[in-house]
Amino acid sequence: MTAQAHILIVDDNPSMTKTLADVLAAKGYVVHAAYSGAEALKILHDQPVDIMLTDVRMPDLNGVELYREIRKTGTLPLTFLMTAYAADDIIQEGLEEGIKTVLTKPLDIDFLLTLLSAAVRAYVHRE
Repeated sequence: MTAQAHILIVDDNPSMTKTLADVLAAKGYVVHAAYSGAEALKILHDQPVDIMLTDVRMPDLNGVELYREIRKTGTLPLTFLMTAYAADDIIQEGLEEGIKTVLTKPLDIDFLLTLLSAAVRAYVHRE
């Protein structure tokens, strides 16, 4: 990477969020963590974010509702949904609205790292 990509992880499971944040930080990404949609919106207001990994189901805003709220601000990071639920109408809505892909939990870390690397090259830094 020519410059560090900023990644926001949004998940109401603190242990999953922390583990994923630690892995991504060890790979050189600047990582921000939020445990709710509201907290994610606050971080996005204060920090530049290139890529967002968000859980589909959370207590306050689901991942697609969060995506819609962010889109209103005009600064929309490349967004990937994470879910433990295979068939969900929310996921389909998100894909139709511009979310790039859906990752199933438990996450395949090697696949995620490959995906993020490609996303940074193609969308973030356009090498």
